[in-house]
Amino acid sequence: MAVHDLDMSRYLAGAEPVSVLATGSCEINQEIANLSGSEQFDTASCLVKFSNGTTAMIDVCRQSSYGYDQRAEVLGTKGMIQTDNVYPNTARVFTSDFTGNADMPYDFFLSRYNQAYTSETIAFCESLVNGTEVPVPGSDGLIALMMALA
Repeated sequence: MAVHDLDMSRYLAGAEPVSVLATGSCEINQEIANLSGSEQFDTASCLVKFSNGTTAMIDVCRQSSYGYDQRAEVLGTKGMIQTDNVYPNTARVFTSDFTGNADMPYDFFLSRYNQAYTSETIAFCESLVNGTEVPVPGSDGLIALMMALA
């Protein structure tokens, strides 16, 4: 459920994971409670420690009533950076009753990452045509999978 989040945490940490602690539960969709292993969870939290001393905390849920929710926050000794959800437009509404984005975040990963998937496919095809290395090696995917299975 969180393999891409785990992969991103490794990228942001700039180091390899040395331990992963995770817990999960079935809070929303009781139909999956009978599945085996982590497939029965719709809500989970992960704590990852990296070789450079960095710690990542990841919270995930399979459902968000207000759209595809993906945010990140990185806190360090010199400051902090945040990324927010992606919205169909940047309009914000300010009234006496409401302040916020005019639209909900994109509602599905294919909507949110359409351009990323297109760029990824083009880069892969160019590597095949030109005989060059792919931008992201398979070892990155393997490490993310190992983190998810830990």
